[in-house]
Amino acid sequence: MVITIDGPVASGKSTVARQLARRLNYFYLYSGMLYRALAYILMNRYGYDKDQIGEPREGDVYEALDLNRFEYRYDDQFRERIIYDGVDITPHLKGSFIDEIVSELAQNANVRALMRRLQHQLAAMHDVVAEGRDMGTVVFPDAEFKFFLTASLDVRAERWRALQVKRGTPFSFEEAKKRIDERDQKDCARSLAPLCVPVGAIVIDSSSMTVDEVIDRMLELVGSRSE
Repeated sequence: MVITIDGPVASGKSTVARQLARRLNYFYLYSGMLYRALAYILMNRYGYDKDQIGEPREGDVYEALDLNRFEYRYDDQFRERIIYDGVDITPHLKGSFIDEIVSELAQNANVRALMRRLQHQLAAMHDVVAEGRDMGTVVFPDAEFKFFLTASLDVRAERWRALQVKRGTPFSFEEAKKRIDERDQKDCARSLAPLCVPVGAIVIDSSSMTVDEVIDRMLELVGSRSE
């Protein structure tokens, strides 16, 4: 079974998807980490720079995503990790620099096609909760359950700002709000797989909800539909 959770940046979809997968004993598929890992690999193993990352050679992407080299692992103890050529590269994937360049990479049609292939390979081996910005629209349009998780701009800006503080890169609330708004506009306006509510998705606004409340609501809906 595939459950998708789409939504804009800082809507809480990663936290919700991870915990929903744990409650259901499903495999958590974090699409954002896959793209971050590819960006890191192309820059550190294939010599790409910031200006080149948006147009990688198809052969390099295909080779980088070879499941014999690129391993996505998930379990409750160690959470999600990327192992590449036997080395855990996960600690390198959360920096602000990767955040800046990954959106350029994710707009490349060949990259998205090969990444979709990888995600289908992973889903074929597990029941999954897959989260991202096009999981229910492009990657898994026939998923059994689709959710679109959102929240107000102010709430998402504060969530993003708090996360950056934890990473050691503090921003003011106004700067955070500006960055989130710009990211929203870019995600919704892009020509390839723009952010939108998937057909048949259930929209949940988490602005005034706790994580547990969101997950309980999703479980209630999954259970009622299954019956």
